[in-house]
Amino acid sequence: MTYLNNNQFFKKKETFVLIFLVLSSVLIRIPIIFIFGDTKLDWEWGQLVNNLIVYDTLSYRKFDDFLLPNLFMPPLYAYYLYLFSFLHLELENYINVVLFSQVFLAAGSVVIFYKINKIFFSQKISFYTSLVFSFFPIHVYACSQISSISLQNFFLMLFFYFFFQINKKKKLFYNINFFTNFWSTYTFKRRVYFNFYY
Repeated sequence: MTYLNNNQFFKKKETFVLIFLVLSSVLIRIPIIFIFGDTKLDWEWGQLVNNLIVYDTLSYRKFDDFLLPNLFMPPLYAYYLYLFSFLHLELENYINVVLFSQVFLAAGSVVIFYKINKIFFSQKISFYTSLVFSFFPIHVYACSQISSISLQNFFLMLFFYFFFQINKKKKLFYNINFFTNFWSTYTFKRRVYFNFYY
């Protein structure tokens, strides 16, 4: 009975820790979006998304009617931005939706980082290292930019989480499956994807 009560206490405590990490991650990033946030979709991301919308192809340059395939930008983030175009929002609202989605990706990254730390360290150490990770300046600032960093961090954290879960034999197939899926997604996220496969 005492064991069950202790177990329930630690589960409740962990729930509060996770809620605190998510809320603090979100609340610290919202003012950063309003102060430093991008206001338009420009440069290469704007070109890639525009070509996806207009020509249904992931290309960066156009010569007459010939579209060159994108060979240097990570393709997953372009599709991530393209996904929000289906909401048919005005540009300012579109940018805000993208930036706020990156805030929630960053908060998810912090939670996964906490779970990774829990594999090796105590709950207290995991909590404090996750707070440091959450408030790390470049990690905070990245959410305010039209940049693939937040998406990349999220998939990288998932990749490491399932990598460290592989040694749990009772869910071995499940963990290997997710590990390989997130590795392939993370690879697709990076420019190196084209060096490996093309």
